[in-house]
Amino acid sequence: MRKAIPILLTFLLIFAMVGCSGQQSVSNASNDSNAAANNGTGASKPAEGAKGDANEITMLTLSGWDGLNPVIEEFEKKTGIKVKVEAYPFRQLFETIEVKLGSKSKEYDVITVDGPLVSNYSVKGYLDPLDSYIPLEEQKAKWIESSILAGTYAGKLMAAPMNTSSQVLYYNKDIFEAKGITPPPFDIDKRWTWEQVLEVAKQLTDENVFGFSFEQVSRAYQMLALSESLGAKALGDDGITASGYINSDKSLEAAKFYYDLYNTHKVSPKISAEESGDYFIAGKIAMFVGGTWNTKKFSEAGVNYGIAPHPYFEGHKVTTPTGSWHLGINKYSTKKDAAAEFIRYVTIGEGSRLWFEGNHDLPSNLDILKQIEEDPKYDNFPDNVYRIATYEAKNTAVPRPLTPGYLEWETLFNKAYEDIKNGTDPKKALDDVAVQMDRQLKKYAGVNK
Repeated sequence: MRKAIPILLTFLLIFAMVGCSGQQSVSNASNDSNAAANNGTGASKPAEGAKGDANEITMLTLSGWDGLNPVIEEFEKKTGIKVKVEAYPFRQLFETIEVKLGSKSKEYDVITVDGPLVSNYSVKGYLDPLDSYIPLEEQKAKWIESSILAGTYAGKLMAAPMNTSSQVLYYNKDIFEAKGITPPPFDIDKRWTWEQVLEVAKQLTDENVFGFSFEQVSRAYQMLALSESLGAKALGDDGITASGYINSDKSLEAAKFYYDLYNTHKVSPKISAEESGDYFIAGKIAMFVGGTWNTKKFSEAGVNYGIAPHPYFEGHKVTTPTGSWHLGINKYSTKKDAAAEFIRYVTIGEGSRLWFEGNHDLPSNLDILKQIEEDPKYDNFPDNVYRIATYEAKNTAVPRPLTPGYLEWETLFNKAYEDIKNGTDPKKALDDVAVQMDRQLKKYAGVNK
């Protein structure tokens, strides 16, 4: 199962991928644009016990992450190990991983891994286990549970979390005031239900404004929180069985709620994920479930907005989207000890703090989350979004399905929900996609653990 995904399929699958992955804007800079990350002042002495020539390791990662530069510079000063960065835009990163690691290339040591793909890469033999470098006790002491789960396959830690993600309910204060409606509270214990969101969305919707929208329209990263709140599972425990899960009664109830937003009550615009944020900024959407990363964009745009916790279905469980980027060791690397030292620095050591300060994504590191809980800085708007997100990360976050066929599964899931948004009967959409998922995931039956 180490064969690379065919290039055409890769293009189609990656185009649909999101979640945590689509949060950051990705530049089209060439690899040379990352040269600044390689200008540390570290000496040439390799780390003690490193396998192979550990004077320099190579990291395959996503372009546009300027916050990574100070992390690398400090690591180089601290260890004497230089980190060469090879960065690609979002889609090309996944293609490169498939081509290079599928051919057992040794040229990369550290691989940036999108959380839901940990199982897939593990089955293909791309990643080396990290347990000998980061024991289970240390994992539990340093990271939130959902991030450990997302980075684990067959009982082994295969990729360490750089950060995680969460979602909140944004609302336009001006629209609420104009309609004379009290907005949702910031208080976690008084979070709105989806039923409340719908009722208020009806009151807010008129010829100029839609009452509500998701940021990642029709995408699994956000949609799964609907069915999971009702107690549904997206896949069986074997990670390859969809029938009876994706089309269960609870899953259907969630899909019907989604259908009604667009087709029955018409409180949500039939737009793409790429358009949703701009609609909120333009005042065309009154309520918007989106990531913590939106605060900067909304503030800079001059939107008079407020923040509230993610909704849930009344009488059911509070569940929130989560997951983001991890770091793994290329199975074929000859510098695994040095690579592991870098991964520890970024995910557990001082580098994790530098990464948060430079990139501002919600951390998986419990020490930094504790700082967010205690630092008065996070009492103030809009930084207080991290207070909600920290609570969600530690208490309500549910990772996406752990399956080696995640790419295939997500592509089919997203299409089904897009069809539902556009008017397809939810039961037909879910029954049809369950059959397709079973067929696509069957090929992993012999290798899944």
